[in-house]
Amino acid sequence: MSRRPYGFDADSHERHRWWRNLLFKLMPALASCALLTWWMGWGMGLTLGVVIALRFTAQALAPELVALAGATWRQLRWLAFKPVQGRFYQFKGHRIRVEDDDLLPQRWLALSDLATALGGPMPAPVLRRRWPEGVRDRRDGVYLLDEVALAWLSEQRDDRAGRLHHWVQREVWYPARGRRASYTQEGAPSGAPRQD
Repeated sequence: MSRRPYGFDADSHERHRWWRNLLFKLMPALASCALLTWWMGWGMGLTLGVVIALRFTAQALAPELVALAGATWRQLRWLAFKPVQGRFYQFKGHRIRVEDDDLLPQRWLALSDLATALGGPMPAPVLRRRWPEGVRDRRDGVYLLDEVALAWLSEQRDDRAGRLHHWVQREVWYPARGRRASYTQEGAPSGAPRQD
């Protein structure tokens, strides 16, 4: 049998705080309803007490209903974008398909999408000859390893290729490997401290 962990439980505290705050907000409504019923009698007092209690209840529940609507909206957005989460990238209005590698912290970019974004050809046979491990055939086309795409783009002498190189490095290459990998692979300045 597992034992409950010792210490502060933030989730439990938040649930209790929410109920406690709601009860404190509803207490004036119940108290005013009971007081008016006792003071004015069952007919008029109860009616007036219920109207005042409804006003206090609406004031107490309004922030909770707004928070519920916001949480529902965020959940619906998450469900709507879940099929493309982490795979939808866009450069200057051009959609670029990006797939994560199954084993290594690297990503693969669709060659046709890169060529469209670049506005020029990226010949697959040349890329296969130069980087045989960096080109893969998949069901929906040819994919290029992100490092190979960076190497190819850095050799081009076009402004758009330079901007695309910067975009691939910032949006695709860097997030897949993290800060430490970029620090060691891209090269740190001499005399810089080690990142542990």
